[in-house]
Amino acid sequence: MGLSVLLWANAFIAIKLGLRELSFLSLTTLRFFFASLFFVAALLLTQGRIPLPRRKELPLLVLLAIIGAALYHVALNYGELFIPAGTASLIIGSSPIFTAILASLFLKDRLGWIGVLGIIMAFAGLFLISWKGSGGGLDFSNLKGVAAVLVATLGWSTYPILARRIVLERGPIFVSAYMFFIGLLIMLPISDGAFTAMSSLSLTTWGAVLFLAIFCTVLGYIFYNRSLQILGATTTMAYVYLIPVVAVFFGWLILGESIHLELVLGAAMVILGVLAINLRSRRKPALGRSPSGAAKGRGKPA
Repeated sequence: MGLSVLLWANAFIAIKLGLRELSFLSLTTLRFFFASLFFVAALLLTQGRIPLPRRKELPLLVLLAIIGAALYHVALNYGELFIPAGTASLIIGSSPIFTAILASLFLKDRLGWIGVLGIIMAFAGLFLISWKGSGGGLDFSNLKGVAAVLVATLGWSTYPILARRIVLERGPIFVSAYMFFIGLLIMLPISDGAFTAMSSLSLTTWGAVLFLAIFCTVLGYIFYNRSLQILGATTTMAYVYLIPVVAVFFGWLILGESIHLELVLGAAMVILGVLAINLRSRRKPALGRSPSGAAKGRGKPA
């Protein structure tokens, strides 16, 4: 999850760069297209073939592609047309709250009072970070952007609840690959001239697209689904709180943005909140393991 956070924190910058020359639909389509190519390579490298999903798995994979791929990325890219990256990161950063609630309702993933305090502390830290570190501030005047990113957040919050079992059974590479294979098929009819635009893209935009496809999508989702397989839904999603912290750091390192005392305080609150959420689940069996070891051997990536 640390690697996923590192990659996804920089995705906000890459999305902004990509949207300079591409529409939000074209950027999403090209990201899925190149990600699908690299997922094919990942499957061939790890399994020597492209395994086919079972018939009973297809409805769930389609649902994951709609919620975790198409809906999330289209809504996030559209939202970043109207609001600063920091504001978007605040809204996306609230997803562990919804995931924790859903996990407690449907997966019997108990939070406890330490987990609740951790969620409150981390969200407060996120607010502080985004308020001082988004560049444009917390500008909620454009409700279209806020509403779009909120839709992305709700979709992403639901994804780990739905994906938990199939990730355990089939492994992170398989689930990630088919999610974006199907996601690409969904995007093709609404690609908005993505492939025509490829011939006129600048090197900066090409770099943004390939970074989003290879690092943020292929590697990021493989790392994320592997973490979901081991840590469970609530603990894995708690790490999303760290994304704005890392994004602020790279904003200072790459773009020369200033770091205020409030940012340092917010980062500390986020880290403490994540630690609190992890503390309450530290003694729980990892996903896919039973006390008797009955689940051994299942869900391992090939």
